[in-house]
Amino acid sequence: MSEFLTDLSYAALAKAVTENCYALTPFNFGWKWAETYSGDGVDWVITDVHFPPCNAAFHTNLKPEDVDRTIEKFQERGRARKMPLQWYIGPETRPIDFTKRLEAHGFTTHGDGAGMAVDLHNMNESEPVPAGLEIIEAKKDGDIKAWCHITCVAFGAPTDAEPVFVELIKRYQKTKFPMKFYLGLLDGKPASTSGYFLGEGVVGIYFVATLPEFRQRGAAFAVTQKALKDGRALGYRVGILQASKMGEPVYKRMGFKEVCRVSSYTWFPENQQPKEKEL
Repeated sequence: MSEFLTDLSYAALAKAVTENCYALTPFNFGWKWAETYSGDGVDWVITDVHFPPCNAAFHTNLKPEDVDRTIEKFQERGRARKMPLQWYIGPETRPIDFTKRLEAHGFTTHGDGAGMAVDLHNMNESEPVPAGLEIIEAKKDGDIKAWCHITCVAFGAPTDAEPVFVELIKRYQKTKFPMKFYLGLLDGKPASTSGYFLGEGVVGIYFVATLPEFRQRGAAFAVTQKALKDGRALGYRVGILQASKMGEPVYKRMGFKEVCRVSSYTWFPENQQPKEKEL
């Protein structure tokens, strides 16, 4: 576990946004079913979980003449293992035209988003928890399934992604990832989710989602802030996340500020093109 980050400069916070995300990949946790590669200018991991972030490349700093060969090598491994792939793009990614080179090889993106950070000692904590909201940690099978259902519905993932997500969370728990999964119950009904990952000295927030019928009631704000407060209680000073356009106003209200732009590009083997939006 890294030391708690206390440097609040934009450069340090921008680095924390990407490094926390990269640390969350199975690359760092010795999964016996994971294939890892660390070479000149890129790291990647490919597992047997059919979920792009589990099969990811990052730390990209390649010479222009090596780009196509490296992308094709990653795709060859994805085809061999029949896994979708994800390539993370951050401020450090080089060369400058790398995303265009990815697109030429069939990778696609939903666009970039704001990498954001907050000083956990200066959050907006004035908003009350919504009436009827209970926040629990999803540990039991039923709670995990509810958590996965909300996340998949909110992000537009196909129904068959839910059992894959359940398996992923169980693997996280077995390998003792420094991660928690929060489930918000409104009037006793599963409504909202969040999760934290402790890595690179910061509290990384992921999987913030709310079912459509429960939106605009403050549940997402509350479950996100619960995760941040729990991290702060452990000694962390900084929270980070990657915001969607829908979530960005909520996070700004909480005290988050944009420190960089980030994106990811996804590729599927030729016979596995998704019919619906993937997580």
